[in-house]
Amino acid sequence: MSAQPPPLPPDTPGKVEIDPVEQVMHEFPYGIYIVGSVEDGEPNGMIADWVMQVSFEPRLVAVAFEDDSRSLARIRANGVFTINLLTEEPDSMELARQFLQPYDASKIKGRSDEAAAQRHHKLAGVEHWLRDSGCPVLEDALAWLECEAEQFVEAGDHVLVIGRVLDGEVLVSAEPLTSLYTGWTYSG
Repeated sequence: MSAQPPPLPPDTPGKVEIDPVEQVMHEFPYGIYIVGSVEDGEPNGMIADWVMQVSFEPRLVAVAFEDDSRSLARIRANGVFTINLLTEEPDSMELARQFLQPYDASKIKGRSDEAAAQRHHKLAGVEHWLRDSGCPVLEDALAWLECEAEQFVEAGDHVLVIGRVLDGEVLVSAEPLTSLYTGWTYSG
């Protein structure tokens, strides 16, 4: 990530204040993950970057979801999810872009009626296979985990899902895709 420009003098017209805490949060590096879920036999995937291990024994991971996330509702209903870590390969950037839009396009404020009516089936055209749980594992992932949701912890405008790791595998040897590589931020 590039350094921020020096602040403008206090009397500069049109000066935009930069929140220093937001600036710090933008500097945190995050991995780029595709979290898989399932509902009524239909698999889904969403992009996430707030994912981390929280315990050795038992093996637990936490994933943060917006509190109105469709994927969160699916995980609450089914109790399982997969985490796919992407590689730092150019094809992975294109793959990740496919998961940026929410399923329900009206979730993004300011869209035209036509654009807001769209539904994004993010796994369409993406090579993947399903675990017995019905959750997807991406063929081009660096690694994957399958988890059983154990706790749902409200955290501001997000919900942390703490999942017990059931299974997982490293599929290829590569560098992981991170916000340092993509330049994308979901922070502040």
